[in-house]
Amino acid sequence: MPPASLQLRDGVPRKDECDAVLQSAAFREMDTFSTDFLEMNRGVLAGYNAKWGADNPLHSWSRQWEYPYVFGKVAEVVRARPRARILDAGSGATFMPFYLRRCFEGTTVACCDTDDTLTDVFASLNGNMKGDVEFSAADIRELPYRDRSFDLIYCVSVLEHTDSYEDILNEFSRVSNGAGMAITFDVGLDGTRDMRMEDLDRLLKALETVFDEGPDHGRTVKRQLSNPDILTTRAVDPRLLPWRGPPLLHRLKSSLANRRLVPWPPLLTVCCLSGGRSADPAAEC
Repeated sequence: MPPASLQLRDGVPRKDECDAVLQSAAFREMDTFSTDFLEMNRGVLAGYNAKWGADNPLHSWSRQWEYPYVFGKVAEVVRARPRARILDAGSGATFMPFYLRRCFEGTTVACCDTDDTLTDVFASLNGNMKGDVEFSAADIRELPYRDRSFDLIYCVSVLEHTDSYEDILNEFSRVSNGAGMAITFDVGLDGTRDMRMEDLDRLLKALETVFDEGPDHGRTVKRQLSNPDILTTRAVDPRLLPWRGPPLLHRLKSSLANRRLVPWPPLLTVCCLSGGRSADPAAEC
């Protein structure tokens, strides 16, 4: 049986909301699974973790909100479609798809990532976990799936690393059967890191074309970004931040990249949005 659903709201979380999630029984259960997953697969994941500087992804300032957020969206879909087919787009190699399979036994979970070395990693993970998570080495701008293949597509902290928003979202729309998409991404508030405000505007505009909600998400996000109580990189335990090594060195690199002296750490928040696919007129004819 899955833990109590984490029904987190769309948009930019407040720090107090994130703190409440961390204190919940549902998060503790997820955290226990993540820790056990890493211990069981330490050897399998050693190369991947070294490449990306990752340890436990759930012990990250933004993922502690993003993964529970995604879990809640999956739970919503599974309530209506117990045998839902779910896609983790730009998956990397994390505990999350395996946790979803454990919690929602009737579902199918597929992962895709451009890193083709993960084909062998997932084969080993499935062996160790006695799992059946599917994996495809693929670019999320050109997914190797048929139209309307998935009941839910989720994409965690990928879009801030690309500028191909329209191509990616069009692909998500193509392979979605309309039930839902859940998108999470970092937002730079000080102009020193992606996603910058001009990028955010473009992404929100692109989301209008694939989400039924139209411009509502954009207005909500812009309003929430002005709230001084939102979750940011400067409002959390520094040990949860992804940058390792001397802060002065990171600040120097960031200052050189931005051609001006910048504060450290960079001021980031996270945004999580969901919606159904906009109606396809051709499909309705």
